[in-house]
Amino acid sequence: MWFIKCSDIRGQGGRGTSPIDKFSETFIYAYGGLHFGNLLKGWWVFLSREKRDYPKAAEPSSQEEEELKCPRCGSTNIVEDPETGDLVCQDCGLIIDSSVLNFSKDWRAFDSDEYMERAHAGAPVTPLRPGFGLDTEITLTRGLSKKSVNQLKRTQKHVADSKEKTVEPALRKIRDAAESLNLPQETVEDAATLYRMAARAGLVKGRSMDAMVAAVIYAACRRTDVPRTLEEVSRYFSLEEKEVGRSFRFLFRKLGIQIPPPKPENFVYLICSKLNLPEEIATQAIRIIKIAKKNGATMGREPVGVAAAAVYMACQELGIHRTQRELAQAANVTEVTVRNRYKELIQKARKEWLDEIGEERLNEIKKRIAEKVKAASQVKE
Repeated sequence: MWFIKCSDIRGQGGRGTSPIDKFSETFIYAYGGLHFGNLLKGWWVFLSREKRDYPKAAEPSSQEEEELKCPRCGSTNIVEDPETGDLVCQDCGLIIDSSVLNFSKDWRAFDSDEYMERAHAGAPVTPLRPGFGLDTEITLTRGLSKKSVNQLKRTQKHVADSKEKTVEPALRKIRDAAESLNLPQETVEDAATLYRMAARAGLVKGRSMDAMVAAVIYAACRRTDVPRTLEEVSRYFSLEEKEVGRSFRFLFRKLGIQIPPPKPENFVYLICSKLNLPEEIATQAIRIIKIAKKNGATMGREPVGVAAAAVYMACQELGIHRTQRELAQAANVTEVTVRNRYKELIQKARKEWLDEIGEERLNEIKKRIAEKVKAASQVKE
């Protein structure tokens, strides 16, 4: 079957008057059959449509672009009733429009089985699933014999993409690691995408799957600003940091992808949550880190160590007692690291930070933190 679309053969084509720019056209539907010897067996032209004049589209008025108002009372407090599709004024009760399209589902479900039966669409496309979630699952249903189902399954195995079979175990490991490390969906999907890129480039063949999966998870955490260290990821897979770091550097050197360095401020809230510190501490610690960055105090330093030192400084200045050992344990670094980074922050960030806050503002923050700590202690009692 052929569909042929050509301009007006009379040469009178021009810009039409329809809402979109249309040319005067003639549509010709033609059917032709071919003989085995590539000889044209026949043409039958059976329909043509001459040009038509379309009404000119109405220009949007300035009134339509304005906020919707009630024609009776002039109120803009208008809501949509999802059950009936009516636009109703809440002040006077006037039904302004009763033909609003409802884009929600036209069915209800009261359990997961009923939802799966009545749903018209499948799961969203995701790199975490084999075949990006577009694969087909063949099961025994009414009207099909067991023999037919087994035959369909064998056929599916033959036509399945072999590359998807190789990445499926790695995708399963990525999903399991995401649950244990409490990673957001964006990070997990980015890790799956990076692993697929590496598999497509032939970089995972003959190498440790756990090391490669750990490398892409660590890279995804850095790309999406999720505070996870190389040590945490390596510990989950029971691997040494050197092995995961080596796989990480190999992958992204070959792929040519630039992975941004981890940011110290991303670790501040993680450390504060472990020590149950108020939000004001985290806010001031991030401010200290920004000043330290501007003065070059974070260059070449471990980000989590800088974050721990900034939190320690904020605690010291705002009247909350936390030891360097507590900060080191929360950040999973040594006390020496916290102590050295704290000395550097004192030299390059402390004075500017205190001048920026001001003494009056500093006293207000101290008072507010003291009240929160007192309220928390009373709740525990």
